[in-house]
Amino acid sequence: MEYSFNIEYAQEFGVGEAIMIKNFQFWIKKNSANKDSNHDGRTWTFNSAIAFKKLFPFWSIGQINRTLNSLVSQEVLMVGNYNKAKYDRTKWFAFIDEGSFVENDKCNSRKQKMDLPKTENAIVEIGQPIPYSKHKIENKDDKHIYKMSIDIYHKFCLSQLDAPAKIDGVQGKAMKTILSYLKTLCKQKGNDSQEQILSSLKYIFKNWNKLDPFLQKQIKLSQINSNLVNIIQDLKNDTNKNNIADDILAKYR
Repeated sequence: MEYSFNIEYAQEFGVGEAIMIKNFQFWIKKNSANKDSNHDGRTWTFNSAIAFKKLFPFWSIGQINRTLNSLVSQEVLMVGNYNKAKYDRTKWFAFIDEGSFVENDKCNSRKQKMDLPKTENAIVEIGQPIPYSKHKIENKDDKHIYKMSIDIYHKFCLSQLDAPAKIDGVQGKAMKTILSYLKTLCKQKGNDSQEQILSSLKYIFKNWNKLDPFLQKQIKLSQINSNLVNIIQDLKNDTNKNNIADDILAKYR
């Protein structure tokens, strides 16, 4: 079996990460071609640890997990869980920015055929696609909503950890991405005002204890950003419709 990777991805994310990206590009392109794999504007695929080990026999399971976690922390991949059985913890993966990595990827070796063994793979379609875009925090209004969001998160950390929030460059970037995603949801519902976006963020933190125990432990903004689809999915069965942000999440009910 031959493996290839994009040099630019290797320089930006790491060699192991570039090899893994190539694998996900193959499967997600294949699933996308089936036209039944879109969920929130992204195409998903999954593999078990055993399947990944068969694909990459030169890596240990620990190395595979570290590579996957690296791609999640670098905001290349996001993790989901669309397994039918609640006890099934098989992880699903999608590119956060599918347009860049799949539709307009920088790979110079597209003509090379990937000789991959058969492995576990699945797709899901729920709801209407939501386009992903990274909005830069530039104008005064954006700076204001960012500051307000950090204040909301700060109070959340005090209530959950009895400690103030720690915001560095990575966590600040994650908050901006969270706000961008919530703004997209609000816009689909016809109201992407600052009040609506902040209300939806408050809604998530207010109902944090209703989330799956695993998600409740993922309190860093970078973790919340990676799990945002799962968080919204977990809140979809909440029948309480007193909060204005419920209207935003109504499409998931």
